[in-house]
Amino acid sequence: MSDRLQSRTRCDRLESRPAEQLWGNEQGDRHEAEAGSEALNPPAPPEAAVRRRQRKRPDVGSVRFSERDRWVLAFIGEQYAISVRQLAQLIERGELTGAWLRTRWRDAGWVESRMLTKYGPSMLWLTREGVRVAQSPYRRWRPNVSLATHIEAVTNVRLLLERQLRLGEWCCERELARSLASPKRGCPHLPDGLLETGSEQIAVEVELTPKGRGRLTEIFTEVGENYSQVWYFAAPPLVRILGALAAEAPRQNIIIHPYPPRPGDLFT
Repeated sequence: MSDRLQSRTRCDRLESRPAEQLWGNEQGDRHEAEAGSEALNPPAPPEAAVRRRQRKRPDVGSVRFSERDRWVLAFIGEQYAISVRQLAQLIERGELTGAWLRTRWRDAGWVESRMLTKYGPSMLWLTREGVRVAQSPYRRWRPNVSLATHIEAVTNVRLLLERQLRLGEWCCERELARSLASPKRGCPHLPDGLLETGSEQIAVEVELTPKGRGRLTEIFTEVGENYSQVWYFAAPPLVRILGALAAEAPRQNIIIHPYPPRPGDLFT
């Protein structure tokens, strides 16, 4: 049989077959398509199941308060304000984590944050709501540009002595004011903090700007008599001046350290 004849025979056979065998059964194809569609897009669940899935926790969209939040916010209240870098040091994380935590608290309305001095760090302090959730006994601090650098320096010293070197427990100036103030006597000169080692109480002062000689002499006498030791952390230009005054103090228990503090200087 010639090739032309064979080809013609095959065509005749195809044309004689039912149409559904050539192009498929339209109804069957539709059924298969619908079955495939159901596999990809299953039927909608019952309304009860939809409602269960749509239920949300009551606190979704809000910031959940933890014990860590309470502890760190209370620390901020004790120090008036801290920087983002100090926050990171306190929680022993990087500055990115500190910045994230600051933003989280600010979104919750617990802290305010901004730079208080030109070229200074971003500081954060408690709002009225932050004072409430932290159960802080201290009033909300209102930003004071003139005190910002001193406050940051005191916190640096506290982090070194209490957290890094673990020399004792810190009692902040605000707590000293609460416990030592008397309606009759008023409030005596308060150190910037008190380091309680278990065996003694060390008054801690941070001096960044010069005071008059008379005023410094009064402070040295009063604080030197009230505490077993007094540690001064002074800006470099003041170290020699304060050292000379400390040498003239009635009690030889005043030690002058440079600020910023270096751990090695405390044990030399």
